[in-house]
Amino acid sequence: MNQTVEFKPDLKYTYATGRIRVLETKLLSSSKVEKMINSRSISDVLIYLEDTAYDDTVGEMKDPGKYGEFVKIERLISFDLMERLILDPDVKHLFRIPYDFHNLKVLLKRRLSEVATSIVLSDFGTIPAEVMKTAFETDNFHLLPEFMREVIGQALAQHYLKKNLKSMEFLIDNLEYNHLLFLSKKTNIPFLVTYVKIKIDLTNISTFLRIKYFNTKDNVEEALIEGGNLQLRFFLQLISESPESLPSFFSNNPYLYLIEEGVRKIIEDGSFSIFDKESENYIMNYMKLSRYVTFGIEPIVAYFVSREQDLNIIKMILVGKLNEIPTEEIRQRIPITFN
Repeated sequence: MNQTVEFKPDLKYTYATGRIRVLETKLLSSSKVEKMINSRSISDVLIYLEDTAYDDTVGEMKDPGKYGEFVKIERLISFDLMERLILDPDVKHLFRIPYDFHNLKVLLKRRLSEVATSIVLSDFGTIPAEVMKTAFETDNFHLLPEFMREVIGQALAQHYLKKNLKSMEFLIDNLEYNHLLFLSKKTNIPFLVTYVKIKIDLTNISTFLRIKYFNTKDNVEEALIEGGNLQLRFFLQLISESPESLPSFFSNNPYLYLIEEGVRKIIEDGSFSIFDKESENYIMNYMKLSRYVTFGIEPIVAYFVSREQDLNIIKMILVGKLNEIPTEEIRQRIPITFN
């Protein structure tokens, strides 16, 4: 982790920071995760979640196979806490907007697909899922904010021009991250701006590697997102390079380790599991920088991101145990925790 960031103390978050410092102690620890991975049964996995931030929900969990409900309940708890502790609406929107874009993408694909498909919408966005669904069913897009109407207009124009759903998805991804970058800069909080730029970089590296390895024939310029620390021209100059040579081009930037480890595994067996894991590790190590903040919004954001990481870890372990995946294989896929 070679990222550096400027912290700006904010006295209005003095109470919230103190509250978060207490809640942090209830996040998963690496030792607890290791015990969960080594557990012989699902019930043992759940036992190790006692005395954590998730013990109340786990106590009401009748069927471990319904881990999706567990994640949904805990995510609701996270967002409720965020609503109460974060005073800046733009910061809260940074973490809700991705769910809006998920819903937009699903509804657009359903409208343009020739095959009738069922849809699963998220209720965690800034706009209720039912409102968004009604807007599409009635063509009353004035129910949605102006920036969403612009996204829909550009996405439809892209599809009618290229007749390619994947091309439309790339455009929507670009518009999503452009909006997130706009919101982060609007907050004037360097920690958040850098976070969004890291997300853009990691998404671009992932997309680029998948296009190269699977030879998808996708247009690289169309697929990549602008606004990250890594410029698009950096990726374009690597198009003709072999996967084996890629790490050498990252020797002077902070993503070298995840590229080295990720590419090694991709070449070895075509798996992106290590790259995805190291990407999550990179973000979590960045979140750990918030420990140096005495009072400010950064620890609250880090706590929210860390809780989401915990939920993903719990889900991965439960899925692994339910499907009788070997312990070592589960362990290799589990990212680090905040504690």
